[in-house]
Amino acid sequence: MKTSRSLLLALTLVTPTALVFSTGCSKSNTDKVADAVQDAKVAVKDAATDIKDGAVSTWNSIKDYTYDKRSDFAEGVEKATKSMDEKLAELKAKATADTPEKTKAREEYDAARAELKAKLTDLGNASADTWAAAKVEVSKAWDKVEASYDKLTK
Repeated sequence: MKTSRSLLLALTLVTPTALVFSTGCSKSNTDKVADAVQDAKVAVKDAATDIKDGAVSTWNSIKDYTYDKRSDFAEGVEKATKSMDEKLAELKAKATADTPEKTKAREEYDAARAELKAKLTDLGNASADTWAAAKVEVSKAWDKVEASYDKLTK
């Protein structure tokens, strides 16, 4: 995750510099700026994908936990969603203006995240008998968070 942040920091510093020093009417300078901006966009999307892949990996490692490992399960879900939340906060801070589609996607993510939090609370209150059903509900909520994260980071 530090690599992703380092890459984003480097791109954040390099892209404005490229824009400042490339002013002029030359077609080649304009192409260079466009290339630099495109490279920055690709790097941000790659970093978002890395974060999601890490969260999915965490989910895959905990999804089959039993009632006896319930605290580990809850911690794993929180860890996975926290990394996604942090990445989205970084993207939001760097965004100049959200399109209506991004605004809607962010609202969907926030709603899915709230639902997941509620399902995790229910899971925390589950007994050994209700654990499996509560975990299924967390899994459904996780799928919604993942899908909305994908929409938001595209």
